[in-house]
Amino acid sequence: GAFGFRARGTFRTPPSRPEAESTAVAVAESLGIASADPSARMAPTAAALSLDAAVGYSLAASLAYSPPAELRRGSGGYQQRLAPRLAFSQQVEVDRLRASATLFEMEEQDGVCVAFRGSTDLKNYLSMFNLFFEPSRLGTAKGGRVHRGYQEASLELYDRLSPLLASRQPQRLAFIGHSYGGGTATLCALAHAEAGGEAGGEATGSSVDEVVTFAGPRVGDTQFAMRYDELLGERTTHYVHDLDPVLAQNQPLWNALGFVHTGRRVRCAAAEPRLLADGDPSLGAPLNFADHGRYLGTVLGPSPAGWGQG
Repeated sequence: GAFGFRARGTFRTPPSRPEAESTAVAVAESLGIASADPSARMAPTAAALSLDAAVGYSLAASLAYSPPAELRRGSGGYQQRLAPRLAFSQQVEVDRLRASATLFEMEEQDGVCVAFRGSTDLKNYLSMFNLFFEPSRLGTAKGGRVHRGYQEASLELYDRLSPLLASRQPQRLAFIGHSYGGGTATLCALAHAEAGGEAGGEATGSSVDEVVTFAGPRVGDTQFAMRYDELLGERTTHYVHDLDPVLAQNQPLWNALGFVHTGRRVRCAAAEPRLLADGDPSLGAPLNFADHGRYLGTVLGPSPAGWGQG
């Protein structure tokens, strides 16, 4: 398909713990994260999506920052690049937390792409820094512990998204997000997978085909990551790059607090649409905060450029 979806039923078994741990060390070294802990589990870092699909999702993640009126006009450069593959449908918001998700229709695949907005407001930062662990309330008793702020925002967002997805019953479904939006995308995807019967029961809704984040955070502990990867690890891709100062600063904090990676991490370029192998040279030092909002040549953030004018 246009966004690189794989056929259902073809997902591979997640890697064993030793395999994941050795990968974690190799990738951490390639990113220059000297304090990386092998307990920070990772799935394989081979790209699961085509470059075209990754760029398409980055454009949609950028458009999640746009207000509905801007999206209805459809005149931005990023929207025009995505047409006719993705068309704006509607936007939902948890006003008290300023958490938001935008639904795009995948016209050629009878699908839905849900793009979660990153931080734009003090309320987002207060939620993001509410990083204490609490038991997961995402639908399973063995879900481990998760980030309190992200869970609060995700549960309220999913309460609004769930009836919309149930009414559509999309044949393809993707959850994507940048930065803070990567955290809410990850947790909402798991909530939908649990509610939709991917935990082993009878399916009650559409499956989750892809979870894609750009500069996304870790959101749970080891037990949570194991449960997440059991359901969605092979469908989850986290794009990262060497120049992102927010990721560089957060890695040691996440390690110290016990937050663990889910899915696979894929290195990419910031200023151009290019994927990198683990052994490729570093792109440079993470010194410019603006690079947190540049992935695969796409600008992500609450600026006019991030609304697709570039």
